[in-house]
Amino acid sequence: MPTSHDRVLAALELREPDRVPTFDLMLEPAIVGAMLGKKPSLTDRMFSPDRAPAFTDWYFGLLRRYPAVFEQLVGGLINDYTRKFALEAARAAVEMGYDSAWIAFSPIMRNRDSRSMTDIHGRLLDTAVSESGFQEPPVYREGLIKSEADWEAWNKRPLLALPERTNSVFSDIVRKYGSRLFIFGFVTYGIFENVWQSMGFERFIVASRKEKGFIARMIRFYEDLHCMLLEALADAGVPAAVYTDDLAYKSGPMLNPRTIDELFGDSYRRLTETAHALGIKLVMHSCGNVTSLLEWFADCGFDAVQSLEPTAGVTLKEAKALVGDRLCLIGNIDVSEVLVSGTREDVFEAVREAVQDAGPGGGLILSPAHNHSGVSVECLRWMLEAVREYGGYPLPKD
Repeated sequence: MPTSHDRVLAALELREPDRVPTFDLMLEPAIVGAMLGKKPSLTDRMFSPDRAPAFTDWYFGLLRRYPAVFEQLVGGLINDYTRKFALEAARAAVEMGYDSAWIAFSPIMRNRDSRSMTDIHGRLLDTAVSESGFQEPPVYREGLIKSEADWEAWNKRPLLALPERTNSVFSDIVRKYGSRLFIFGFVTYGIFENVWQSMGFERFIVASRKEKGFIARMIRFYEDLHCMLLEALADAGVPAAVYTDDLAYKSGPMLNPRTIDELFGDSYRRLTETAHALGIKLVMHSCGNVTSLLEWFADCGFDAVQSLEPTAGVTLKEAKALVGDRLCLIGNIDVSEVLVSGTREDVFEAVREAVQDAGPGGGLILSPAHNHSGVSVECLRWMLEAVREYGGYPLPKD
């Protein structure tokens, strides 16, 4: 009897498994909480606008007067919160019956008050809380690193501590759940996002043309960091990693594809070469319409691409025709309607169509295109049920 590992690995290697494997994005505390029947934690409640903003603002305001204490206490709090969440996400994926899941351990945020936070890369963000009271991924506001001098002065010690913390957390996850779940590890955002968002897009565009040495230094720093994170994941026994860089809008790439390759192509190729030398698979995640970038992702050496966002105009049929013999496709069940308010029939039809369009020959892992707190756990269960009905190999012919 094939295991989840056998099934997922076959798809990643573009072979036909016994059935189409499943994958979820265990990134939303509200969704994981609903799966496990959990209520918001004390940490979640500290940022609820109708609970304790005055206390939260006073507490973080006091701590910010003492930077060393702030980093030790707040950094430790975030580390513990994200560690616990990663373990709960893995448990939820197992209990739901997924073959694989994107498990995130990302202790990068530092709260300023009840409404805003920074992260260790240099972003200023607004906090967000779901209707059910769980923290949501924060909303980007602006970058804090406006110059090369700002980059020189930026405290990089929390960044340099990430690989060791990553290894510790994923070693626990693999030990507890690795025999029942194919784990795709994730720690932090990609090189493009870390560089442009830490300074703002307009500033990044100017710097990429007029301050090439500065940009090249930042890119190299994050390239090295991601390679160390891959080493940490591989040493923990994680079989695959997700690399995220949102390179596209709904209308297409954010930069000219040639420019993207000039700035980041060598880094991407080094990441994939590092992952493969370590014996792990590497998945490229990008939202937006990435159709024109799919062949480039394959050229860079990625094993798979995830999201394939249908609301941005990406279709599995076209992606399969372009790169189905070079990349495993992970996606692209709609999270704007189908997995939010769709009927059982809607979900079953979306799964049937996805399997029909991209399943032949293998190389398909079915998943939501993305995740947010409005996704219905019931719809996700229907998705898993539909895969069992339609996804068995050999697939029926049209």
